[in-house]
Amino acid sequence: MGLECERALTFSTRVVLTFPRGGPMPRRPPPSRRRAPRQERAQATVDAILTATARVLLRDGYEAASTNRIAQEAGVSVGSLYQYFPSKEGLVTALMEQHRARSLADFEAGLTSLAGQPLPVAMRALIRQVLAVKRENPRLNQVLHELMPRMRQWGLSDVYSQRLHRMVRAFLAPRFEDLRPRNLDMAVFILVNAVEALCHTALTDRPEYVEDDAFVEEIAALAIGYLRPEPALARPRRATRERVARM
Repeated sequence: MGLECERALTFSTRVVLTFPRGGPMPRRPPPSRRRAPRQERAQATVDAILTATARVLLRDGYEAASTNRIAQEAGVSVGSLYQYFPSKEGLVTALMEQHRARSLADFEAGLTSLAGQPLPVAMRALIRQVLAVKRENPRLNQVLHELMPRMRQWGLSDVYSQRLHRMVRAFLAPRFEDLRPRNLDMAVFILVNAVEALCHTALTDRPEYVEDDAFVEEIAALAIGYLRPEPALARPRRATRERVARM
């Protein structure tokens, strides 16, 4: 009887640990790496695996991609791949991190160089930079953009988006007194998401716009008009057709 009680207690403890009060434990976000490469040769292997991940995603799509296919594409064994990446999700996460880190580094350098420029000049230059990044590999940009909802399902926070918002906020903060919006955090949220949405939609639906400087001018006019609109000029009202007809 004592043994049965001990077994029952052990089983109930395991159940409590596995299914805590309030439901199952939330799924942990997949780590992007098992271990970081410390030697040049190991770094070359990691770079080859991530390059292969991008090629397989572009060619086969996320659902058809597998660690076996990616390892074969990279010219390494699956065992070598698993030394650095725990899963397909980890590979995609690491690829996203690599891609966005490079883009953000370029954007940050652009912000620094434009800190003292007038707002219209700086805005046009930054929009050109965003479009230039998207032109580098438009298909990869599209695939990674489509995978963002999956990353949120995995429980991953978009740390690069958060960092981008902080950078833009720091850029606008010294000019705050000259801006129309009174809530700077909200203004940054609106501005960043509006510009990003326009650039991404142009990339997918109107790729000719991405190469057109007039598109840059229009987005810049939209952004500057939101941040610092010019006073509307008083214009005499024109008579409508109905009024003209009655005269």
